[in-house]
Amino acid sequence: MKRLLFIPILIAVTACSASTGSKGSSSVDRSTLTREDIQSSGAIDAFVAVQTLRPHWLMKRGTTTLNQSEFIKIYLDGNLMGGPEHLRQISTHSIASIRYMDALDATQRYGLDHGQGAVLVYTKKGP
Repeated sequence: MKRLLFIPILIAVTACSASTGSKGSSSVDRSTLTREDIQSSGAIDAFVAVQTLRPHWLMKRGTTTLNQSEFIKIYLDGNLMGGPEHLRQISTHSIASIRYMDALDATQRYGLDHGQGAVLVYTKKGP
């Protein structure tokens, strides 16, 4: 008798776990711009692409120190370029993807002077 009760429960649990696969998932990664996203924006450089598609990535988020003002750091294929104005030097034709790291993640990865976050640009020829 106990076995008869166990079988419907097992079937229900199996059915529920099978229905939570990635096919039905509609979550979008808001921290990454794909090549397709960038091309569809019609932007000619990375700054315009980010400003058009994810303007909040470039917004300043409060003060980090009393004596100096931090800015969002820009990395191109793993190399620090500087502030957001450097995005204007990167043609969208060479970009594979652009990823945003919030202040916490950027500080953990790159150090304390990343309190405004970081934008990582990967080119087709990059690592």
